[in-house]
Amino acid sequence: MMETIEDHYPRIKTEHERLWQRLVDFQFDVPAVPEPFSRRLAKKMDWDHAFALRVIDEYRKFLYLLKTAGHTVTPSKSVDEVWHLHLIYTHSYWEVLCADIFQEPIHHNPGDGSIEDIEKYAAIYERTLDNYSEVFGAPPADIWGKRNHSINWRNILARLPIGRKSRSKLMDLFPQPSDEAT
Repeated sequence: MMETIEDHYPRIKTEHERLWQRLVDFQFDVPAVPEPFSRRLAKKMDWDHAFALRVIDEYRKFLYLLKTAGHTVTPSKSVDEVWHLHLIYTHSYWEVLCADIFQEPIHHNPGDGSIEDIEKYAAIYERTLDNYSEVFGAPPADIWGKRNHSINWRNILARLPIGRKSRSKLMDLFPQPSDEAT
């Protein structure tokens, strides 16, 4: 019997199955090169090769969320390292991933280091973990870190020095329990 996407990830929506399959089929390692992408990543980050391959698979999942979540997502630090390395593989990133698979450019927009920006991205990260869990199950803690359930992101967002419209959009990412659909 042939395996389907639902066999591995039953929560991938039907309209996104083709995207997911294209991401699964995407090859980061070019055959017959002395130091392929995964080995270069492992060497750069001082990871063993097996861990580098796992983080690449998590990057693949992040890319899926980036295209399907409907809002800004942010990667874990480990996944971000894969993204950084992928960006210097310009043909692979811009021509194959962005042009062929996504059919649009995907830019990496790092934060500016301000307290407000750090808090904003921390809130977006928590939302990304929510999305990840909805689609793929619990994210591996050794790659995505542990969740901080004690933080009230709505209170943090309320203090950010941003316009009302921007704050409203961010607050929508973190509904209060009474705001959630049942």
